[in-house]
Amino acid sequence: MRLTLLLLLASLMLLAIPAFPFGILSDLVVHYSNFSYISSIAVGYDYVYFGTTSGVTRYEIATRKWAEPMTGIDGLPAKEIREVRASQNDQYVWVRTDFGLFEYNRTFDRWSPIMQFPNESSFGKHLQPDFSYFPPPGFTYLPSGVIVDDDGKRFPVTDIIDDGWANLWIGTWGLGALWSDNTNHLLQLLKYGLIQNDVAAICSDSGILWIGGQSRDSYRTGVTSFDWRKNDFDHVEIRGGLIRSSESVYDLSAGKERIYAATDNGILVIDKKSRQIVERIGLSFGLPDLQVYSLRLNGDTIFAGTEFGLARLDMSTDSTDKSLGTLLYAEPIYSLERESNALWIGSEHGLYRLDLSSGKLGILSVPEISESARIYDLAIAGKKIWVASEENLISIGLEDAKVETFQEVINYGGARAVAARDSLVALAVRDGLLLLFLGDKPHHFLYTVNDGLLSHNIQTLLFDGDYLWLGSERGLTRFWYRNPNLYH
Repeated sequence: MRLTLLLLLASLMLLAIPAFPFGILSDLVVHYSNFSYISSIAVGYDYVYFGTTSGVTRYEIATRKWAEPMTGIDGLPAKEIREVRASQNDQYVWVRTDFGLFEYNRTFDRWSPIMQFPNESSFGKHLQPDFSYFPPPGFTYLPSGVIVDDDGKRFPVTDIIDDGWANLWIGTWGLGALWSDNTNHLLQLLKYGLIQNDVAAICSDSGILWIGGQSRDSYRTGVTSFDWRKNDFDHVEIRGGLIRSSESVYDLSAGKERIYAATDNGILVIDKKSRQIVERIGLSFGLPDLQVYSLRLNGDTIFAGTEFGLARLDMSTDSTDKSLGTLLYAEPIYSLERESNALWIGSEHGLYRLDLSSGKLGILSVPEISESARIYDLAIAGKKIWVASEENLISIGLEDAKVETFQEVINYGGARAVAARDSLVALAVRDGLLLLFLGDKPHHFLYTVNDGLLSHNIQTLLFDGDYLWLGSERGLTRFWYRNPNLYH
């Protein structure tokens, strides 16, 4: 009778949970978001677990390195974690969310709903903020338990655990995790995750992903660097001052020593080594407008697509005015892609090609893309350029100029972003991620939030390593497109 009652209660609980999709393929996706809003901390034998507004992250105690976040795992419908607990052997992790309680089983690598937290204690002891903490450089610690940066932004301490092994693990609301020895109280930042959730631009440079997006009223904004092979994050924060701090980043391009970021307040120049903003390129440098949507480098020349045309800037000169002139004046330029001796230009009203040797500019005139079509994104792979527009997707042969269109994309309402590798083309469409397989047996698959995506609103795509990286307004997704289970 007791067993029957428990089964009935469990069934009722499952019915009470909203209809969220389950059945996500193992290892298909891992999500990286802004993990800096920490509500709760728990300590197991191997890991410290941080419950955040974007899921559970974990830090390996022995190696002093971050492990992969517990995101993209099947069975957990909620991203915002109110409370986290862990078993002492790390076999189980329990969380409280707005949709109820859930248990993670390490053996089965999935979450399951539960009725109540088990009566099992974690390692460590929760503490109240102490008045004698010493903050990292650039910050001030208030005895009330608030960390303040040089711009006056405040980050309250939300949880502190003494793990019994001389470590203090500290969570904050907005600044992320910190560590301290329990004797000297010197606080060290443990940076992990994105500086802001929105991802509208991803640039790969020597194995490092540089990531930016729209500010969307984020408390901290800027550019994130992510060495995904080492699982290491760093932030380039756009600080306050004479300019507004809530800037959006629309595109990124890498030079030898610097990263260039297209923003709604000109171009930011970031030194790769110091991770500092060293210059800002604005109207005085020759930009026709401060709203910059796209960037590409060609030697010492920066091509910048703005709201009012394509700017050409010579960065080799020391003079203030670096302008080499503006092309397509008064036309918004949304995307740029460079091949060996040409620059392809996606605009509000069609596709252009600039010959970099002769300076000759021509417009693509084919029935597949009208001269009134907005071009959202461009990608070059092999001997083709792929053109994503509000109408459809086409490919153009770089050697034979052969144009091919893809009817299946038209059925999904056009493409907002495109990336290509070998015979695989990835597209951001209205309903999620569309993969086109162009081998001997062409076919396509659509992947949605039902398959583990963070959002249908994919804004940018990039192939790097064995992964396809997706950016949305909710964060960065690592999609293992070589997962063998995808093709069964």
